[in-house]
Amino acid sequence: MGDCAGFFFYSGVIVQKALQKTLLKLGVAGCLALIVFNYPLLSLYRGYVGGLPTLYVVLFGLWLGLILIARRVADPSAMGSFKRKSNQDFE
Repeated sequence: MGDCAGFFFYSGVIVQKALQKTLLKLGVAGCLALIVFNYPLLSLYRGYVGGLPTLYVVLFGLWLGLILIARRVADPSAMGSFKRKSNQDFE
């Protein structure tokens, strides 16, 4: 099959080791989300914060945090700036 140093098989496809680490980290983030968004933990938040239900504030805060974690894992170089890249960057 040839020299596959630095690669592994994922569903019949050869994937690089860097992508393997990224997939593993995203899988861990997904499992963490399953735990955090589980009913027993979400039922702990009752009351109001600034006129908004605490559950909604916590839910959307955790959701935003999970999105930022997934973005940082998927593309670590993009976390420093939220500016849109110009066309010159792609040439």
